[in-house]
Amino acid sequence: MKNVQVLMSTYNGEKYLKEQIDSILSQENVEVSLLIRDDGSTDKTLSILEKIVKENTNVSYYIGKNIGAAKSFIDLVNQSKEADYYAFADQDDVWNSKKIISAIEKIENDTNIPSLYISALEVVDEELNTIEIKKVSGNLCFEGEMVKNFATGCTMVFNKKLCNAIKTYNPSYIIMHDSWITRVCYAIGGNVVVDENTYIKYRQHGNNVVGYKDEGFRKLKKQLKIAFIDKISMRVNIAKELKSGYEELLTDNTKELVNNLINYQTNWKAKKWLLENKKFRTNIPRIDRKIKIGIILNRF
Repeated sequence: MKNVQVLMSTYNGEKYLKEQIDSILSQENVEVSLLIRDDGSTDKTLSILEKIVKENTNVSYYIGKNIGAAKSFIDLVNQSKEADYYAFADQDDVWNSKKIISAIEKIENDTNIPSLYISALEVVDEELNTIEIKKVSGNLCFEGEMVKNFATGCTMVFNKKLCNAIKTYNPSYIIMHDSWITRVCYAIGGNVVVDENTYIKYRQHGNNVVGYKDEGFRKLKKQLKIAFIDKISMRVNIAKELKSGYEELLTDNTKELVNNLINYQTNWKAKKWLLENKKFRTNIPRIDRKIKIGIILNRF
């Protein structure tokens, strides 16, 4: 039986926490250990965790400073113990009992390369009533992932090779843990498997740190603010982090994209390469037009 370490970051999650943990501990045909990092909760989260830990020897937690979800999950990866597989968990969802084993079956043959599984989501309301099934969408390759993240962290399951690679480098600049890990997996020649089935009820409520609606206008508006008002070149920074942490492991194809992203603001050939690369797209015409404008104006 495969052993899996589930990594959960909590923050003021008292309302739904026990229900989620119960669903994680009810996974079939795998041996689960649950490691939790609390990101500075001020509600009853810690007392709930303390009770659960006393009742379950395979659950542990530690308390950290409030650093936000992305860095909290990366810290969990760095603190994780050796396992066959690893999975991220939000504090307020509910998992199907076959969630982890279904993922493992998709990537278990990738024994010699980093491998990452992601899946669709059943988006639900506070009472677990279905809102919609959210499929994985985007240009499913490294170039497409560098344009727009299509992976959702709570669906992720990844193998030991990818976990060990993530542990070798702690990025200074990070947007979200799921996009960083997906990009690292692609960049170093790993395999990303997409499952259009869903094994998770992705709960939406007023206190979500990140919700599925962030994929739309709000997310685009935020990125435009970062690029044009804050004048932060997100993808340039991400490319620099990938080169800094994994230069010797980058494949030839990913190295070319990383270098062109780093240099496009001052090098016309690099800019031309990005503008003409048909994979460096979302496949949504109106967004792809904005991408081209952003590249031309050095604000992508």
